[in-house]
Amino acid sequence: MTKKESTSNNPAVGWIVAITGAIIVAYLFSTNADPKSFEAYKFINTGLCLWMPLMIILLVLRMEPTEFGLSTGDTKSGFRWSLALWLLMLVPVIVASRLPEFKATYLYGYLSQFLEGVGPVYNGLAVNVKSLAYYELSMGFYMFCWEFFFRGYLLFGLRRLVNSDIWAIVLQTIPFALLHWSWQAAASKPGPEVIGSIIAGIALGFFAIKTRSCVYGFLTHWAVSATLDFLLLLHIHR
Repeated sequence: MTKKESTSNNPAVGWIVAITGAIIVAYLFSTNADPKSFEAYKFINTGLCLWMPLMIILLVLRMEPTEFGLSTGDTKSGFRWSLALWLLMLVPVIVASRLPEFKATYLYGYLSQFLEGVGPVYNGLAVNVKSLAYYELSMGFYMFCWEFFFRGYLLFGLRRLVNSDIWAIVLQTIPFALLHWSWQAAASKPGPEVIGSIIAGIALGFFAIKTRSCVYGFLTHWAVSATLDFLLLLHIHR
């Protein structure tokens, strides 16, 4: 057994991931609800969910990011299942776009700052296309960081600790769902989304294990989010 193989199979790797992951999740859970700008929120989350785990992997564990799902993996299966999961989510997303709590959180919350400007007009509100593109791209990067943290760093790291795909999937799903909820009602995601995040966490976890990558889960996550935004804009007059 080579030194690299020994390190990869060492439960100590899993413990380091578990401890550092718990610290990151605890910090985000305690601070994400605090008032802050869109850019500050994204800066903190992307820093802790992408750059911090990458530094731990490279500098502390001395391993490759590909061992934590940051790779193309099974491309054929990945793209096929990513499309299938997006199609499967279309009906729930369409329903969600008509619910008052999703409109309040996303349309009149996150998206509201991008509705004024030059562009298509919905019920007297003009969409600033350039600002909206910035929002969707920044959300895409944010979701990539989240997918890497949960379906990459935590999933493949905890898998080395518990030696079980099922338990690794369950363990990364718990904090994923937790960060969708907040004791401050105004900062919490809508109730159906909090419940749905449990199902999504499990499904995306299996998806990452199957494809050996967190990339395709990110594509699905981003596509679902962008689809919801588009539908909310279409229904803004309602």
